[in-house]
Formats: sequence, structure tokens, C-alpha cells
Amino acid sequence: MNISLFNFFFSLSANPFIANWALLVSNIFIYSFAIFAIIIVYIIKRDIFYPLIVFGSGAIAWVSAYIIKNITMISRPFVALGLNPLFFESGFSLPSGHVTVISAISTIMWSVDYRLGIVFFIFTIFVAISRMIIGVHYPIDVICGLILGVLIGLFILWFYKATLGFAFLRKYI
Repeated sequence: MNISLFNFFFSLSANPFIANWALLVSNIFIYSFAIFAIIIVYIIKRDIFYPLIVFGSGAIAWVSAYIIKNITMISRPFVALGLNPLFFESGFSLPSGHVTVISAISTIMWSVDYRLGIVFFIFTIFVAISRMIIGVHYPIDVICGLILGVLIGLFILWFYKATLGFAFLRKYI
């Protein structure tokens, strides 16, 4: 089923419009959304710690995905299936680092404003689909990335609340 779903999404890359859309979402829009999240959360909260939480959740998500990729060592679909992807990625496949990062950020954005969270989670779904269309991730990779990212975002929110909003750091900033 994993390979069948991957083949379906990857077949969509034959359409030039869909292929270009997937490349934009995967490689440009994701960074724009992350920067937008940092800026908008500061505008809404007027607190320097919220942009740090957004940035920190993305960084922790990226490092976590990298560590798990190097533990699982699952080949990317284009390597395993001998395909010619739209974009070459190095490293391993499980979990999707892009989806892990954007879902962690989306979780933080949900806690700031649920309407923003909805927009960010819709974008997370677009990122997940685009990663399969360009041929660098299986469906299980993006699902695991989504789950991992949400868990990281929830953990960071819990930690922030447990430390009373980083009260121990506020005296230094």
C-alpha cells in the first residue's frame, strides 16, 4: 500500500503544473511559511519568547528527524525504486524532515491562534503531498513526520507552560 500510494502521487509529477507547484511548496514556500510564522507570532503575542519557541520547535524537529533518519536508514523511494525524481535529496527517507518541521511549527501556531493553525496544517498537508509528488518520500515518511512534528510541538508547549513561560530566562533578556 505504501508503494502503491507513492506511485499514485509520483505519477502526478508528469503534469508540469503539478510538478512546478510541488517544487515550489517543497523548496521555497516552506521556508517562507517558517519565516512568516516567526514574524506573525511576534506581532500577535508581542513577546520575544514566542518567536523563539517557533524557531526552537522547528530546530528540534529538524534535529530529531535527522537522528531518526540515521537510525532507520531507509532509502528514499527514487533510490529504492530506481526512479528519476524531480528533485534529488540526499540522506535517508523516514521521517520527512520537511513535514516534521512544518508540523511542529503548525502546532505552535495552533496554540497562538487556531485559525492560523488551520492555515498552517493545511499547508503541512500540501508539503506532505509535494514531497511524494517530487519523489523523495513515501506516504509513511510524511505520516511519521506529521506525528513526530505534532508531538515535538506539544512537548515544547508543555515545557513552556511548565516553566511558567521561561520565567527563569526572562531576567536575562
